Amino acid sequence: MGMMNRVGLLVGTALLSVVLAAVAVACGGGGDEGTVSPSPGGTVSPSPGATGTPSAVEEQLKRMVLQLSDLPAGFSTEEGTFSTNEDVASAAADPQAELATLTEWGRISGHNAIFSPDPNATNQAGVFIVESTVSLYDNDTGAAASFADAVDTARTTDWQATITQASGLKVEELPSLDVADEMLWFRISGTAPIGEAGTEQAFVEDMALLRVGRGRGSVAMASAGGDAANQLMESLIRIQAANIEAGLR
Repeated sequence: MGMMNRVGLLVGTALLSVVLAAVAVACGGGGDEGTVSPSPGGTVSPSPGATGTPSAVEEQLKRMVLQLSDLPAGFSTEEGTFSTNEDVASAAADPQAELATLTEWGRISGHNAIFSPDPNATNQAGVFIVESTVSLYDNDTGAAASFADAVDTARTTDWQATITQASGLKVEELPSLDVADEMLWFRISGTAPIGEAGTEQAFVEDMALLRVGRGRGSVAMASAGGDAANQLMESLIRIQAANIEAGLR
């Protein structure tokens, strides 16, 4: 399974756009996961708590990611997308195998939202970008299998080869919070050219993978690091877990 097709640095006008694709996306997080679509050889089973219609499931997913109101003042919504299992699979090295795995897991759909600080706003936490993802499965077992695959990918990925613009890269796992059935929080830090001028500066990329029941989600945040950023990341993880739980009711 592809995992972080996006934890790479977007140097120039952006900054770190996390390769959050497969661990968060194809593996169940959300990013490139989207609109409800029949699985090959069958139809999508409506998830409990949703009517089974695409619009209802999409609305359910929207409630489960971070909301703009969950972020500090001075942020705006950058992007929000849905995609089908077929869309997710098409980005994999072996689309047929990927689609078969997503079908086996009972993945229904997913959604992501991206937030960035307004250019003129005071950004005390030094945050560059935040991404929140979520996806739904037919049952807890499928979501757990997706989560396990995502964790394995996160731990085995060669991050230095993935984030080629970065130097002095350090990868570490942080203690999990007691907010989900399963969780992995890891951090990638180093230096890279960031901003329009491409000035070399320190960055911290936090990624939290979560499973709450049959929901899989993730929170990714790129920042300059520091206590304020750490506190914000922890707060966003807690909110994301609570949003997933509320969306499953």
